[in-house]
Amino acid sequence: MASRNLASTTETIEKNPALRRKMNRFGMSVFILSQLVPLVVLIDMRYLFVGTYVSSRESQPIALIAAVLMLASLFVTWSVKTRAAHKENRTPALKWALLLGVAALLVTFYQWSLRTSPTTGRFGEVYYTMTGFAVFYAIVGIVGLLSALSRARYVDSASDDHWHVEAVSFLWSGIAVIWVVTYIVLFWV
Repeated sequence: MASRNLASTTETIEKNPALRRKMNRFGMSVFILSQLVPLVVLIDMRYLFVGTYVSSRESQPIALIAAVLMLASLFVTWSVKTRAAHKENRTPALKWALLLGVAALLVTFYQWSLRTSPTTGRFGEVYYTMTGFAVFYAIVGIVGLLSALSRARYVDSASDDHWHVEAVSFLWSGIAVIWVVTYIVLFWV
């Protein structure tokens, strides 16, 4: 009896693209929320180790530039999702999202190269750990954006299901939020 219900559910999912998309969105949302757990732990670690101390040696304008670039890429990525749903060309917007993400990474690498906070101090440990976490996820997101860009270039948008673009949009949105929250926690609060 249970196997019969499972088989009928599977057939329903395969025959109903709207239900499949809804399940995919739910799964992607759970995945992104699970990736926020390390961020919460890092924020907790930040306040346990250094309290509300903000280093005066770290360049807040440089970090703000990286956060603004990621925020701009978030908006561009949502436009990609909308374009995909309307069967429009999404390649230029994907390129812009990718460019903004890479620029944010380069700005962060530049700030790291300045070495204004020693890694031996408590704030330096927390700073490099939290920004390293954000950089790691940004690199994962860039790989996803490159994958979506490649598929968008070689697959006709009129005949495409566009779930891959929507999934990358959700992923990149989560990464951009992580990036902005990291900036706020490190430099404002």
